[in-house]
Formats: sequence, structure tokens, C-alpha cells
Amino acid sequence: MGESSKVGISASKVVALIGTLILIRDSIFYFYTTNWMAILFGILGLIIAFLVFDSLEIIDFKKLKIPYIWWVLLIIGIVLLLFEYLVGPSYLAGILVITAAIIEILSQKKSYAASKIVALIGACYLIYEAIMFILGGNIALAIVGIIFGIILLLTLFDKIDIKIPYSWWVLLIIGFVIFSWVSGVSGTIIMVAFILLLMAY
Repeated sequence: MGESSKVGISASKVVALIGTLILIRDSIFYFYTTNWMAILFGILGLIIAFLVFDSLEIIDFKKLKIPYIWWVLLIIGIVLLLFEYLVGPSYLAGILVITAAIIEILSQKKSYAASKIVALIGACYLIYEAIMFILGGNIALAIVGIIFGIILLLTLFDKIDIKIPYSWWVLLIIGFVIFSWVSGVSGTIIMVAFILLLMAY
């Protein structure tokens, strides 16, 4: 089980909770479509959200105890990515749940900071999206995404001094800029890293 901060919840559970809330939002939106697969995903998404909530012990269901284990999170995250791919990708909920699984795996090694893991995933996904922007002909957004993605990556490595620290305000600014003008997915992931850093993870 990952180390807990003063709020009494581990970093992986914070990420899993945010991913679950996004899953609930997306699942409800799918009910407003006429696509039967999207509606099916909406139903499945709400069921998965219920199971994750139970494993997080946020809601106490006396007769149902789902264990909070990394490989369960990994399976759930992969299933979410598959369904998100089939019905119209945003991938955010799936990425966050898989990220929670990765943090849970690495939580026993104190050399790994949870916020840096999330920031690394956010930066890499941002650069991936920037490449997709280039292929789609949106060069301006691609340039912004690549610049901020590289800056964020460089702040993660202590041996590279670019005069920009890995700090909460850097994550907040980058996350806000990316969320507002480039990508809601990458921006949200980076903002999750910002939240974790504020919680001293």
C-alpha cells in the first residue's frame, strides 16, 4: 500500500479517485448519445466506478469488499482505454487509472515521487498529442505542446539545470496553459501532478 500523507490517503488512491470521477462524468455523457456501444460503455463505466469507489473505501459497502491491488487497477485501466477507443477517445479516465496502478507498484520505492511519475506521463502524452497535431496539420498547437512538454520533462531531472524548478507553480502554469489551449487530457494529467505535489507526494 502506498505511503499516505496527512490527508490519510495514498497518492495512487488520489489519482484513482480523480480518474473515477472523470469516468462517472464521461459515462453519464454517453447516455445522451444514440450510439448503443457508447450507452453500453456508460453502463459499464458506472459499474466500474462503483467497484473502484468500493476498493478506495470511500463508501463502505458492508457486503462487498473489492481489494485495492495494482493489477486490478491495471486491468480496469486497459478495459477503459479499449472502450474509450471504440466509442470516441479521450482516454483520460483509463490513463489515470493505469497511472494509479503504476504508482501503486512503485510506491514501495521511496526514490520515486508520485507527482513526478504523473508529470512524466503527462509530458509524454502531451508530446504524443503534439505529434498527432502535426500529422493533422495543426502546427501551432503542436509547437506549443512540444515546447511545454520538453520543459516539463527537463524539470523532472535534477542533473539538468534549466533554471526552471520542479515546483507547484510550474506544474500549475503548464497544466493550465495546456488544458486551456492545447489538450484537456494532457492538461488534466499535469494538473493531477500539481495536486499531488501540493500534498507532498
